[in-house]
Amino acid sequence: MFTTSSLLIGAWAAAMIGLSKSAFPGTGLLAIPLLAEVFVGRGIAGAMLPMLLVADILAVRWYGQNARFDIVRPLLGPLAVGYLLGTIFFVVVGSAARSLEISLGVIIAVLVIVQIYRMLRQAPPSKPQAMTIAFTGVMGGFTTFVANAAGPVLNTYFLALRLPKDEVIGTSAWFFFAVNASKIPIYLAIMTFAPGGAFFTMESLLYSAILSPIVVVAALIGRRLLTIISQRLFNGLVLLLSGIAALKLVVGG
Repeated sequence: MFTTSSLLIGAWAAAMIGLSKSAFPGTGLLAIPLLAEVFVGRGIAGAMLPMLLVADILAVRWYGQNARFDIVRPLLGPLAVGYLLGTIFFVVVGSAARSLEISLGVIIAVLVIVQIYRMLRQAPPSKPQAMTIAFTGVMGGFTTFVANAAGPVLNTYFLALRLPKDEVIGTSAWFFFAVNASKIPIYLAIMTFAPGGAFFTMESLLYSAILSPIVVVAALIGRRLLTIISQRLFNGLVLLLSGIAALKLVVGG
């Protein structure tokens, strides 16, 4: 059913997803173009979602106690708006368009550049402002819904608040577990009532199941690595990986 090349590509994508949830936020976005070699349109998001949920469950178990719910709560309203926009997008367009990928890449690149500038100036931690919260929530909701690509948006926001690495991982763990779980009924409704293809098929679910053990192994490796990397290196890697993901979205291919 699956070719050797498709499984190897999926294995690399699964490893990126596992590492993204336990040590290096942002690597998960690198899985999107890999899975795009195997699936098309809505199928990319559908194949990725089960693997994301496996990694989310592990991250919540390991790091959930470090979550900053006081930071997440203000994002929920704007997040719902982003979800609504994402639903409208999928209903109208059917699948992610190239112009969307370029726009997301540019936005993420700007966020990374701003955060690097702040770090070089040794600016004090940002205090959450209404406009920043609204932008982060809407963009996070929209990008995660249409492309599972909210990691860099949320991660640069958390870094601007100067959250320690354990709080970044813990807060992201609960946030994305709730967000990704909530996508399931919405994806099912869209694929049932709106043309544009299916998110889930028996083939894509089997593909995700086969690759899930690799997600677990990569997450375990990431868990170990997180204990030995410094906060400064962690921040640098988050920005580097976010920048690479932004470039990949803009350049495509």
